[in-house]
Amino acid sequence: GSGGILARLADVLAATIIRSWVENGCGDATGWIAAVRSPDVGKVLAAIHLQPDRDWTVEVLARMMGASRSAFAQRFATVVGETPAKYVLSVRMHQARQWLARDGMRVSVAATRLGYDSEASFSRAFKRVMGVAPSHLRNTGDGDDSPVA
Repeated sequence: GSGGILARLADVLAATIIRSWVENGCGDATGWIAAVRSPDVGKVLAAIHLQPDRDWTVEVLARMMGASRSAFAQRFATVVGETPAKYVLSVRMHQARQWLARDGMRVSVAATRLGYDSEASFSRAFKRVMGVAPSHLRNTGDGDDSPVA
């Protein structure tokens, strides 16, 4: 109906505005906006988002970009605005938020799936990044559907 048409029109308008902003130099943007203008880092970001539960290391990511570890880490931090490790952690915690709040996944399952040895270490990392205990999200379903990192 008309609601679907309006939603699609809003999507197209938003995409057009973002594309124009990026093409006309969006200032000192970092994160995914900067990655749009940096295909080498963009490829790495896409891989991280497609497989947040993979054991990403600087070595693996650098190889993907075809750079040394130090050159990769420097380039990534310059473009994205944070270290590769911090970015990967953020993506993982946002993925966990979706699993817990939207899908009702148990905290222990999310922890294991993301490679944590214990639920306690996962819970500490989650609370540090998200500002709330993972059990709170699972119990209340209080996660939003905002884009990941």
